[in-house]
Amino acid sequence: MAFELPKLPYAYDALEPYIDARTMEIHYTKHHNGYTANLNKAVAGTELEGKSIEAILR
Repeated sequence: MAFELPKLPYAYDALEPYIDARTMEIHYTKHHNGYTANLNKAVAGTELEGKSIEAILR
């Protein structure tokens, strides 16, 4: 079970004027997506592969 980036339940501009749409898009598509991809790489081929995030963090 590979981890997937969850869909945002709101638009990128939903938090304006506190956080602008471009910042939200960058953080979601680059940073958050990068963390998800790196987690998948880190657990691939280990005993943690296929486990839930809760099981990994125990």
